[in-house]
Amino acid sequence: MRVRNSNDQLSVHAIAGTHVVLLGFDVKDYDKQSKPESDSRLSNMLSEMTLDNSDTTTSTTTPSTSRITRSSTSSSNIRVKNTSRAIFVGFAIDRQDCSTKESVSFNVTQKFHYGDYSALPGKRYQYTVRKKMIKDKNVVYGSSIQVLITTEDPATSKHGIYFNRGVAGSAAYNDKFGSEAKYHLVHKFGTPLQRKIINPRMITDPVKSKEALSWLSRGLEEALVNFISQASGKDFQLLATVYEFTHPETVQAFADAVERGVDVKIIRHCKGTYHTRVKRNEICKDDSGKILKDWIPDGTTDSAKKAIDTVGFASLDDAHKWQHDTFIERHHTAGIMHNKFIILIKNGKPTQVWTGSTNPTDGGIYGQSNVGHIVRDENVAEQFTQYWHNLSHDPSGRKRRTSSSDNDEASNEPMDELNERQQSDLEGRAKSQSITVIFCPRTTTNMLQWYADRMGEATESVHYTAAFGISQPIAQVLRQGNSTKKSNEDGLRRSPRIARRGNGNDASSVSPSLLRYVLLDNKPSEQSSAKKAASAEKNGKEYLDYYDIKDIKQNRIAFGALLPPPTNHEDKSTADTRGGECLTGLTYFVDYIHTKYMVLDALTDNPLVVTGSANFSMASTDKNDENMLIIQGDTSVADVYLTEFYRLFDHFKARDEYNAFVAEQKSTGSNVVDRTWGDVVDDESWLLPYFDPESQLYKERLLLR
Repeated sequence: MRVRNSNDQLSVHAIAGTHVVLLGFDVKDYDKQSKPESDSRLSNMLSEMTLDNSDTTTSTTTPSTSRITRSSTSSSNIRVKNTSRAIFVGFAIDRQDCSTKESVSFNVTQKFHYGDYSALPGKRYQYTVRKKMIKDKNVVYGSSIQVLITTEDPATSKHGIYFNRGVAGSAAYNDKFGSEAKYHLVHKFGTPLQRKIINPRMITDPVKSKEALSWLSRGLEEALVNFISQASGKDFQLLATVYEFTHPETVQAFADAVERGVDVKIIRHCKGTYHTRVKRNEICKDDSGKILKDWIPDGTTDSAKKAIDTVGFASLDDAHKWQHDTFIERHHTAGIMHNKFIILIKNGKPTQVWTGSTNPTDGGIYGQSNVGHIVRDENVAEQFTQYWHNLSHDPSGRKRRTSSSDNDEASNEPMDELNERQQSDLEGRAKSQSITVIFCPRTTTNMLQWYADRMGEATESVHYTAAFGISQPIAQVLRQGNSTKKSNEDGLRRSPRIARRGNGNDASSVSPSLLRYVLLDNKPSEQSSAKKAASAEKNGKEYLDYYDIKDIKQNRIAFGALLPPPTNHEDKSTADTRGGECLTGLTYFVDYIHTKYMVLDALTDNPLVVTGSANFSMASTDKNDENMLIIQGDTSVADVYLTEFYRLFDHFKARDEYNAFVAEQKSTGSNVVDRTWGDVVDDESWLLPYFDPESQLYKERLLLR
């Protein structure tokens, strides 16, 4: 839901998701197309138009805000000399619950947007916004403006969208449960490491443990279990697919459905390798001399089997159903069986689908950022059901061109051809007010190019998450635009042959007002980037990644990060004793961002949302079993994804900027790192980037206002 309101001083744009309300602000009577002639002109103009002598309040309160909230692009060394006038120091925001009349005041923000992350689904709120100023050391306010807005209710909407917290490594989690932080042996990419973590499962107090799990889940676990619980008897059927499958509550929810008499069928990823059997240091052979081999499941397959085997049943018949009739092993995919969806069927009719990025694991629900997306649409449910039945026969993922015709496995129609027969590749823009389902694998990577093409057509905004890096077709789009790098710097990372091709930027085709947000799980190292680039060049190809898109003015990029403990090497006695932020230790590969979605032109009347299990990669398009929803023209869906995107982007962007600040301090030989970096300033320097047409924050103000 979106609502706008304005008065003679302010305009406010409220965008409501489920748990987030995003407020965009703008000030009136300012020529947004021209850069201020001077800092003092901007400062004087703003103070004159914001001061309202008829509505002032005297206070000794000083401006305050959460740590690490102001952009590092602000010019904090600029000070206002004329202290006799009012100084605009930020936006004051209050919220009232329209049903309970409960009110809350938020910290003053020195940004032109604010995210309320404490909203609840299906609630009506009134927000009051005022300019806050300092005059003669007293606090004065401008006239107030209100907006009324209702958050989305995922329990009753056609689209029920549930994001977990996704910020385990946050100040809030550490403040709530930091006393439980302990060093544990964890494994990252197979490497054992000692890490300080706050594992909610290891909190000894069961009440506090449950509180931590609930805080991290933020309704995602509850929604998943409740979806399964809808199936209540023999009239119901649950058809599911799982990749990783170890979350005890989800495993138990399926087992409970079996005990309720529900027909439960689950296709699970099942891959492994054959190892030569060795006994007493000798290779084992059969009587004919053939080497004997044993099939060893991969870690994902083995972990799921162990979780399945832990479930107990009151009835022997139900235990037998669970072990022998419930699970279907998917062996013959070309890549991995990466789906995670559930279909609810009643009286033989598919009615709802649960899909999204969430693997039912502790890490997927309580750790990394994930989304569960319910579609209450019979047509969509029917398409998933057809796809499920195709998968259930375990056909090969791709056609084997060299296989003999008498091979039973090769003669079966492979999944890539079945999927394209069910839904052909899209051409051009999707039809407005439509839901298109794309299943993978496919015979080509044309759909990946389709996503890139749609991104390239965006005129106002792109919001895109990438858990495992940026695929080349999308990187090509993100490289288009105006670069902030000097022309003589181009090509330094690439060979002269690649540099001579030009940097590939087509700035003329990119709107100067376009702003593309990219949220990555991590920033690749320069060493790995250079290695991949060199490998690609040997094959006559070009490799693009973060380092090729980071200097494009249209791109605003953040990646997962934690705040380290503050340090003061000069005076240990005055050092801040607060520790750095901790993760849960529940994830093995992706710590921060696991979602796979993009929202294009989100705030228009015809936004495009693409979401699902696939990582916008080559492998996820032509090898893996995957599913994606393409939702065109649904503003409510776009609003939920957009508000959640900003919640995470702002969280990590602030940490990225602080960590860059720390690194710069260390590089210049400074021994003191100030943890108060990002606190409010007592002048109007924070405003400058929002009115500088060369700044990304200027574009952001125009986008969200």
